[in-house]
Amino acid sequence: MSPMKYTRQLYFLLLLLFINGINIQAQTLDVSDKIKLIPNLPDLKVGDQLPDFIIPKIIRSSREQANTADFKDQLLIIDFWSIYCTGCIEALPKMDSLQKQFGNQLKILPVTFEAKELVENFWKKNKYIQNLSLPSVVEDQYFSSYFRHKSIPHEVWINKGKVIAITTAQYVDESNIKKVLSGAEINWPVKNDFYKFDATKWPLFMLNEDQVGASSPILQYTAIRGYKEGVNSEGLSGGSGIVRNEKNKTIRTFFLNQSIYSAYSVNWNKLISLKDLIKPVLSATANQFLWEVTDRSRYVYDHKKAYQAEWIRKNGICFESLTPDTGQTDVQIAASVVRDLDRLLGLRVRWEKRKEKVLVLIRTTKEGKLKGKPPVIKGQRFKDEPLSQLIYTINQQEGNPYVFDGTGYKELVDIELNITSWTDIPSIRKELNRYGLDLKEEEREVHKFVFSEVNGGLFIRDQITK
Repeated sequence: MSPMKYTRQLYFLLLLLFINGINIQAQTLDVSDKIKLIPNLPDLKVGDQLPDFIIPKIIRSSREQANTADFKDQLLIIDFWSIYCTGCIEALPKMDSLQKQFGNQLKILPVTFEAKELVENFWKKNKYIQNLSLPSVVEDQYFSSYFRHKSIPHEVWINKGKVIAITTAQYVDESNIKKVLSGAEINWPVKNDFYKFDATKWPLFMLNEDQVGASSPILQYTAIRGYKEGVNSEGLSGGSGIVRNEKNKTIRTFFLNQSIYSAYSVNWNKLISLKDLIKPVLSATANQFLWEVTDRSRYVYDHKKAYQAEWIRKNGICFESLTPDTGQTDVQIAASVVRDLDRLLGLRVRWEKRKEKVLVLIRTTKEGKLKGKPPVIKGQRFKDEPLSQLIYTINQQEGNPYVFDGTGYKELVDIELNITSWTDIPSIRKELNRYGLDLKEEEREVHKFVFSEVNGGLFIRDQITK
């Protein structure tokens, strides 16, 4: 791997890496209020045939129009996108590479509802995609009417005229394309943006009259289950809420299809302020977690090991509790949810002080090695960054020790690190030395977010009933 150059634009590069590698599905865009549908066209599902129709407006192609029948002998992937969707834009270079790799066997067709002039100008000016060879359908109504959706990216797979899959962008990769082209059977989760279940109106767990005595004025329960299909759109967080019923004097608390990590994080964020903790930066960082569990993959998603849609269906949980309304605050309710999760999942999750070896960024010289003229990178000028952005970047690497800023330097800096990895601490130190900086090891008492299984953990021992 050739060395990467990290400059003052640390935050910008980190953002691109975050979108690219860690959580691409989080970079979705709701376009439900922008799409114009053609009345009376059927909403096609997996197994349906794609009708023949004229595609009226195509840019970046030798033809301004095409017919869907033109693709009847190919694998056609319709990629719904927008110039305002960061996840969509991030995926386009990968789509372009796949198109070149598979040639005439494959046709990847980006489709947007946006105006021709707007898209053309954006494509010309955006350095991330301006050199790609992909065409794009613009001002679309037909595809959006046949394949209705709310969020993008949204991928429709059509093989020899038949709809075989509707997925997130994560599924568009070399392995899956080869599967389809080889004739292998596929059974991927369907990306469905439309669902009728409203958890603010209907309880997640329905009990019949035989289970509850007629004289019972208040039903009180806490329950948990695995992933529930059809109650929310795709993603690692299916939403949550607190419903106060004034008539029955009850409080119903719920969350849908969340990872266990997410369920705890959301509620702990209501219980504690990060600024009150001993940690290097105020925001959450990848190195703040301690996992005292047998199989971490059950609790938190790793994009390197699974498709998100499949992982959340296997490991996501739903939670609901109904209690008498005694005037509890939202903070008190969050504390109750954490206790319930610990009890039901066989876990103990908490912020805890631990004595650990940490690194402290220090100045080794008072010479002015940090500040310089603003660099020009690929014709684009970037503003100076504070040292805190460097600190943040190193702390965002799982496995790195906490890195604190001990320089006291408040001015903006201009630094460039020739390194191959943010986890290679010796290389980082060597590069920092050129600027009169170093990382000194110390032992400090710090806060860590700890996940511990109790007696093996209920979730590990027995799979939650689906």
